[in-house]
Amino acid sequence: MNLLNDNKPLISRACLLFVTLVLIIAGCSSSKTDETNSKIEPVAAIYYSTDLPNEKIGDGLSYLFLIDQQGKHMTIKKRGLELNSIIPYKGALLLNQKNELLSIKQDSDLIKSTSFEEDCKVYAGYGQSSGQLNNLNTFYSIYNQSFSSDRKHYISKIRWGDQTNNYCKDINEYIEVSGDDGSSIYFISSETEDGNKKSFHKLSLENDKLIMTKTFLEQVKTDGRFMFTKLIPYSNDMVGIYADLVGAKVELNLIQIDKDNKTPLKKHPLVQYDRSNSHYYFFNKESIYVKDGQVYFVDGYGDVYAFNLTTKKLMKKFHLNEYTRQSRLQDEMVYFHKDYLYFFRYNDKTSSHHIEKYNLQGTVESTIILPDLKKKLGNNSVNLYDFKILQP
Repeated sequence: MNLLNDNKPLISRACLLFVTLVLIIAGCSSSKTDETNSKIEPVAAIYYSTDLPNEKIGDGLSYLFLIDQQGKHMTIKKRGLELNSIIPYKGALLLNQKNELLSIKQDSDLIKSTSFEEDCKVYAGYGQSSGQLNNLNTFYSIYNQSFSSDRKHYISKIRWGDQTNNYCKDINEYIEVSGDDGSSIYFISSETEDGNKKSFHKLSLENDKLIMTKTFLEQVKTDGRFMFTKLIPYSNDMVGIYADLVGAKVELNLIQIDKDNKTPLKKHPLVQYDRSNSHYYFFNKESIYVKDGQVYFVDGYGDVYAFNLTTKKLMKKFHLNEYTRQSRLQDEMVYFHKDYLYFFRYNDKTSSHHIEKYNLQGTVESTIILPDLKKKLGNNSVNLYDFKILQP
């Protein structure tokens, strides 16, 4: 009996399956497609990725779009990472993958890859939890990992470095929100055994060393709480917006925390919403900004507010142009940059994605139309996880 001939159909099917798998994986890791057939000068970056439930072979799928002022774009197609964020860094964009770090030059076709050790592998982000420290020389990104094997504490992971030297370390905390002031990272955590017990952390990075302090913040007494925005610096404080669930209402508040947590935290009531739906929530940690002592924020209905930290008065500044809340929770995002608000969204009237630029008085100063973006995304199950402006 000729075993090779007798198993020929089986071998052929196995080869076909192997080739198919290789093609799928190659498709998920293809590097770059230039939609303009020429080099562009990107003014914005937009990142979509699969979430964990939709990850398949090849670790999911992601698209990073680099957009120029005319709406032309480059597409960088890579593997997925849920709630990932992009980091502008020294003329490049840094994009973390599960096992590596990609450095994408904004003004060329160059993409460099740096691999991480297995103990630095990450599985999901916290959503726009990244930045730069130490005079912009150190980048960092924080990731949501899992419970410890004994389930006594939660494990998060931080990656940081300067591209020459890259590091990672576990943080044994569940991080509810984070932010930085350019020198240190600050975050609020909740305890594993009591989720209503909140702590405040200050974290510094010095070469390969991570220095962290932890202090008690408060014991929450409402039905529940979640952070609406990230933390941003104001004078000697970090400020952010959170929602308390109180009976049939949702109460939006501004929290003001001394960076060293040596003075009592301050809370300022903002807006109340009906708790029967979540339309008030914008799914956008970057939707906060401070200018001249006023904290600007955007809610899920498209209303832009400013809270004056001196007078303690709240003012509705404007409404996003022709915006009505729909179901595209993962296809719209705001980003404040140099005293402007930028809004990325899909516009039904033009059947295109737009980037709208508003001044802080609510005037739309310019719009970039992206007619091909929806077609490029196709039917892939991807979510919008980050949007950043790269140039004025």
